[in-house]
Amino acid sequence: MKILDSLAPEDGDSHFRAGAMLAEHQLYAAAARQFGLARPTSKDPYLAGYNQTLAYLNAADYAAAIRTANELLNQGHETAELADVAATAYLKSGQAQEAYNAFRLAAHLDPRNEEAYVELCEMSLDHDDYDRGLQIAEIGLRHLPGSERLYLQRGIMRAMKGQFDEGEKDFAKASELAPQEVLPAVSLGLIAMQKGNLDKAVATLRHAAGQHPESYVAQYWFAEALLRAGAASGTIRRDEALAALKQSVRLNPNFWHARADLGKLLLDRDEVDAAISELQKAASLNPSSTGPLYLLAQAYRRKGDESRAQELIAEVSKRQAEGRESLAQGRPRQLAREGKAAVPASQGQQH
Repeated sequence: MKILDSLAPEDGDSHFRAGAMLAEHQLYAAAARQFGLARPTSKDPYLAGYNQTLAYLNAADYAAAIRTANELLNQGHETAELADVAATAYLKSGQAQEAYNAFRLAAHLDPRNEEAYVELCEMSLDHDDYDRGLQIAEIGLRHLPGSERLYLQRGIMRAMKGQFDEGEKDFAKASELAPQEVLPAVSLGLIAMQKGNLDKAVATLRHAAGQHPESYVAQYWFAEALLRAGAASGTIRRDEALAALKQSVRLNPNFWHARADLGKLLLDRDEVDAAISELQKAASLNPSSTGPLYLLAQAYRRKGDESRAQELIAEVSKRQAEGRESLAQGRPRQLAREGKAAVPASQGQQH
């Protein structure tokens, strides 16, 4: 979301113009103050207030953004765009239920608000509430039957419920509606993997990686499909997997999954120092994962550093024991959302 880029109201409000200028230079806290000063005398107090809310949001002052949005809503300015901003502020401040309610309000005020439905689906996914997410996606599709993003969301919910055939149809429809998007194509490959059709998964993800060479997610899952299909050492497929993982790491150096898999392949090729480098980075990017540490232990053992290898094995055992204890105590499961590709958000209305 961004500050609305209209001209100042007709009365030439100096505070509004100052706020717009400050926002243009990304001085959002100062811009919010100016928009606030403009509200009492502006011919369009809603416009000034909405820009104030957005400025607070961009300044990461979420409490002020929520307060300002609620002031406007209580004054009768019930618009979907304002509810969207309020929901985003709630979400960023960790108030999930309030964010959910605000996104529902946005969808109610504008039944064709795609962003609200997508956000509601993603929140349902975060809480493992696939039935609710499926219901939201279906409501959204009744209003937006051409939404690739909502077909994608419905497919995800169906896949999480084990409804792979239905999910595959949704992903295919999303890909048909937006062939330029990477997520539907990758999702089709993942469904094929879930159904055990590895040849189809490889073919689908090979196409996705070729069509989207800039997508670290497509490169990673293409490599993963090749490896799961049995890309043995010394084969062309193994070389393809290695190249795809290197490309994934280049595109997103912070994606630890690709670094861990790359480290494992390098270790298999006896490129021990290069493997250690990748595995150390993977471990630092996700300290809670024991996989990279276990592979690091193997790498140090191969270098003859048995002491360091034993230290890492002990750390792996400790973390695994802690994990079993946590499970026994019934602590909530933390869902990993790494590798989630960004879906372009709607720009919203501009004034």
